[in-house]
Amino acid sequence: MKPVVQVSHLNKRFRLPLDKSTTLKYRVTHWRSTSRYRDLLALRNVSFDIPEGQFLGIAGPNGCGKSTLLKILCRIYEATSGSAVVNGEFSAFLELGVGFNPELTARENIFLGGAVLGLTRAQLRGKIDEVLAFAELEDFAEQKLKNFSSGMQVRLAFTVAILARTDLLIMDEVLAVGDASFQAKCFDVFNNYKREGKTIVLVSHDLGALEEYCDRVLLLNHGQVIADGPAADVTSAYHRMIAEHSMVTAQEQTAVAVVRDVPGSESKAVEVMSVGLLDARGQTARGFDTGDSMTLDIRLLARRDVGDFVCGMAIRSADGFLVAGTNTLLDHVTVPSDRPGGTISIRYTIDALPLLAGGYIVQVSAHDVADTTMYDFSDPAASFHVNNSGGHVGVLEMRGGWRVEREGDVPAGSAARTS
Repeated sequence: MKPVVQVSHLNKRFRLPLDKSTTLKYRVTHWRSTSRYRDLLALRNVSFDIPEGQFLGIAGPNGCGKSTLLKILCRIYEATSGSAVVNGEFSAFLELGVGFNPELTARENIFLGGAVLGLTRAQLRGKIDEVLAFAELEDFAEQKLKNFSSGMQVRLAFTVAILARTDLLIMDEVLAVGDASFQAKCFDVFNNYKREGKTIVLVSHDLGALEEYCDRVLLLNHGQVIADGPAADVTSAYHRMIAEHSMVTAQEQTAVAVVRDVPGSESKAVEVMSVGLLDARGQTARGFDTGDSMTLDIRLLARRDVGDFVCGMAIRSADGFLVAGTNTLLDHVTVPSDRPGGTISIRYTIDALPLLAGGYIVQVSAHDVADTTMYDFSDPAASFHVNNSGGHVGVLEMRGGWRVEREGDVPAGSAARTS
């Protein structure tokens, strides 16, 4: 059976002008300078196949060629060389607002988007209510699209894109704007596609989601495929790449215990053997909800007696942002290594996880009390995904209370709180 997508030695080059010619007069009077360009190679010798029924994720930093690759698959761009073949019909969600008219209402844009997918007005007329309900826009059917928020537009565009039930669904950052409940709807659709043997290509910066839902992930950097394999392996490789490029401040070094080259370093005197994540029942888990209990189960091997030492941990978001970090020294906990060759078990429990929906990585380190010798540093030591944040946005859940009063009223005895 033929793969649904076949990409072979694909290259894409853009020509970027070196001069800004904004008028015809400038172009005529500076004809030599306006003919100068530089080449930008957006994709370099990219090759891969996607078999039927596979959920493929594509990850990588901004500017690595992810969107360019999808546009070539969708026949929006032509390849400079090589080939990209899609065997079958496809539906795509590439950019917010593409294929829609901001001056038309939501209802009219459903007809417009459906026509682009090859659906007739009769077919669409019977699906209007279903589309508006899925997109949670029943009360805004007659409102013009230009008055919609970006989240409302994403919901409408995604719902229209899945109307055609094609062989291949191509999604570019559909999860970047939608809230947690809509993201859950998206993945329900993806799971239905997989059960029907359909193929999905998803570009996302949410590595936790890619690891949890994708069968396979491609990692792009500077237009090249630098990793291709099982989702967990590739997302770990991306975490390592992010860590290598992140600059860590001196304050972070104290709390998180990051790696440094120190003369006389006793490398691997203490080694991080394993790091597991446990839920409230003590079971191994990779997915949590905001407010859940999460325990880091850290196993260290003391190869030599180095006296008391420090174990540090940090949590970073999928894009490398430091969320929080601590260590045993800061928390006044002593970790001895008086039994060389023995395993040391350390657990750190977060009673109520304050993180909102997204993917996160855990870093673990071991260093001496004086913070001059690094014994070991595991990055990433583990990764996990927070699924449900109750509609809140950002990285951390805000825990406070609201109080509403009117002048002249007696203050209420209680106030609504968020927890």
